[in-house]
Amino acid sequence: MKYEQLSSYELWGLIQSADQEAFAYIFTTNSDDIFKYGQKFTTDCELIEDVIQDIFVRLWELKNTLVIHSSIRFYLFSTFRRELVRRLKINQKHQLLEDYHSSVTWEDSFQEILIENQITQESSMRISSALDNLSTRQKEAIYLKYMQDMSYEEISSLMGIKVPSLYNLVLKGLKSMKQFLTSSDYTAKVILLFGIFV
Repeated sequence: MKYEQLSSYELWGLIQSADQEAFAYIFTTNSDDIFKYGQKFTTDCELIEDVIQDIFVRLWELKNTLVIHSSIRFYLFSTFRRELVRRLKINQKHQLLEDYHSSVTWEDSFQEILIENQITQESSMRISSALDNLSTRQKEAIYLKYMQDMSYEEISSLMGIKVPSLYNLVLKGLKSMKQFLTSSDYTAKVILLFGIFV
């Protein structure tokens, strides 16, 4: 069966009917992205892997009673983020979520898309400089929107920000990047690549 052609609703139906291959497909197509997302919060790879394993085990165990209102991918990201932050707070009670963000960088994920689109090293350095001007919340929102292709509604729920505030957060971030990039005589290709059309 070609699982990639199925909707999230259809895949969830198969998982609820105990289709292990559908479940394996969900794991293989999401676990790497979730792991990379986890690295934005902590460098503890073992903790990230433990949380990923736990959320997938819980998903399988609760498959008959769990109701997924949005996509399976969004459910996994939001469950993972909530559980990872909970465990980080237990381990580091004095730190706030913003501190987790600031202890690691988002640039590697943005660099990946530049490499995939054959952007030069010079351009790559400029995008890093542009990203330095963004807050960690702006980086996360733009990452989820443009790297993980999530909707504003999903990101709003994931990050605990109201949709209008999220629009404003992303818009200001993109404007900041555009301002920096255009003032640096930045290439139109990269501006279009990141959707910086504001």
